[in-house]
Amino acid sequence: MAGYTEVLQTMFAMILVSLLIINSNRAIALNNRAQVDSELEDQIIAIAQDFIDESRSITFDATTAGGNVPVNIPSGFSSIGPGGGENTRAKFNDFDDYDGWTETIVASNDVEYDVSIAVSYYNGTTVTASKTTLKQMTITITSDLLTSYGNNRNYSFNFIRSFYAD
Repeated sequence: MAGYTEVLQTMFAMILVSLLIINSNRAIALNNRAQVDSELEDQIIAIAQDFIDESRSITFDATTAGGNVPVNIPSGFSSIGPGGGENTRAKFNDFDDYDGWTETIVASNDVEYDVSIAVSYYNGTTVTASKTTLKQMTITITSDLLTSYGNNRNYSFNFIRSFYAD
């Protein structure tokens, strides 16, 4: 009987060590996943910031292009959306041309990010159909690598631009 006790103790010790190793591996895997997610989220923030910076470099409205000022503010502003022929970012000449823009961006690490942008007039509290001196850009970015319970996570960034801040 004494020989069986030692065998059982050895088996129990092996089971304990196995459980410790499994839990350690799980913790390492979760830590690695968190690190990768953090790096991918940094890229998402950089992509959103690129769009914001790019949109700030062009005029507030199509009617203000070339330094013109509409006679009636804000009713003299144009409708939201790109004008005729403004079908690439290089041709955008005002802030709201980004409305409806979608693009897949491949980062340097071959990760694909799907970007969609919506622009609307903003009244200081919420988006509105009425023309105002504020416009809100909402940039939504997703990636197949950033999921939560099997669904892609949407990362949304809002930027509000004022006619008077130009």
